[in-house]
Amino acid sequence: MQAEKHLFATTAFLGRFLRNRAVERLFSGRSREAAVALAGAVEKEHPEAEAIFSRLLHLRHDSEPVMHTAVWNYWKSHGFDELLKRTQASGSLQAGFLLALEAMPESDWGNGMLFALWSRLDRDDLAETIEVQGRHAPALEMDALFGLVRGRPERYLGLEDADHSIFEKAWLAASGAQRQRISRTVLDSQEPRLIAAYDYAVRDEHDPQLVIDALKLCGDHDALFDRLHGLPFNGALEVIVFWAENGGRPKAPAKAAIAEQAVGLYREVAGLLPQSRLSTPPGTREIFSFWTERYRNDEAIRQDLSSSDPFRRAGALYSGAQRDLIPRSRMREISVNGTWPEKLAVQYLFAAPDASARNEHVFWLRPQDNVVAGILSMRLPGSLEESSRLVDQLHNASGQDDQQYRHKLLQLLMLLQGYFLRGLITVDGSDDATESNAVEAEDVKDVEW
Repeated sequence: MQAEKHLFATTAFLGRFLRNRAVERLFSGRSREAAVALAGAVEKEHPEAEAIFSRLLHLRHDSEPVMHTAVWNYWKSHGFDELLKRTQASGSLQAGFLLALEAMPESDWGNGMLFALWSRLDRDDLAETIEVQGRHAPALEMDALFGLVRGRPERYLGLEDADHSIFEKAWLAASGAQRQRISRTVLDSQEPRLIAAYDYAVRDEHDPQLVIDALKLCGDHDALFDRLHGLPFNGALEVIVFWAENGGRPKAPAKAAIAEQAVGLYREVAGLLPQSRLSTPPGTREIFSFWTERYRNDEAIRQDLSSSDPFRRAGALYSGAQRDLIPRSRMREISVNGTWPEKLAVQYLFAAPDASARNEHVFWLRPQDNVVAGILSMRLPGSLEESSRLVDQLHNASGQDDQQYRHKLLQLLMLLQGYFLRGLITVDGSDDATESNAVEAEDVKDVEW
């Protein structure tokens, strides 16, 4: 192309004239090649780059479809870097940038360009343009991502997504900040279908407490019952307390029967606990519930595990231990050498400090005994072998106070175990089982088969 040869002309006296004439000829050529040459010249810092860029930005698809398509495809293929660098450096160019986006053709190509920029920038002004003009992304997962991030779940709920693959792709495409907003959308929606998609698609990356809170809000007690599987027992207790206070129950008869029995046992357990005195000042928060609310995602936990504040480290330990984020070796080391807030967190969940523990500066008024700690920390459904070990520990501690409380708590654990382990257990009448984890049925009388 003859004009392109003179685009960077440096001839004395005639250089500027030749460059300007080359620019004009390229613009008048209205070809794809001309648009690419001009966009490339801007990237190479052409002496008239600012003027060329402004003219490219003002191209419109209805009047210059070939050049318009070519230049925007060029910018997209280069990650929009030059486009964003120049528009963010100038107020007038920024305004021109927004006008150019508003003028994008309402086609798959135009909408795709608009959503690609929103995905890159995640800016409210771009999102508002999309919403005001009623645009939809050509890719279903991008349209779902936009709706979920913007708190408009109907964009996703209007799609057919039986296998949750659209939600999963949207989640994978989201940034860390966007994932937090998606989680909030799920919680606020109270839509069982959206909660189910989130729970399935996000799997181990999501906040389990968020799913439970969302299921409570939407009243899906059957799904809430299913979520007990995989929770530590102290987390399952929170759900049982909810049923006791709320009165809701699963619809499935088998689940409803277990939930009813669990609520009954919980009330017995609660009646056996010593009454606490209301002696705290107004506004005082129970520290464990405070930590549970603060650490709702793994990223916050990992960040505060290395905090200089021992209370932040303790809160992160308390929440992280319940999500299997903390190696047992580290927790053992902290239980002996940690600061007292860290010891409080670890020892509350697992076991009282050994009588011979070194450098113990905290007097535990009511240390957590090993039986209760073992029950509370067991992740459902656990195994009958673990339960049998707890039964033995309970029998060996027969002289301790609160024995009835421990027995009822273990009975509640085994009630849930009996439900979730059904179908996974083989019963053999023989006395000479060869499996290493075989348990005699008479040793676990509290399990309902």
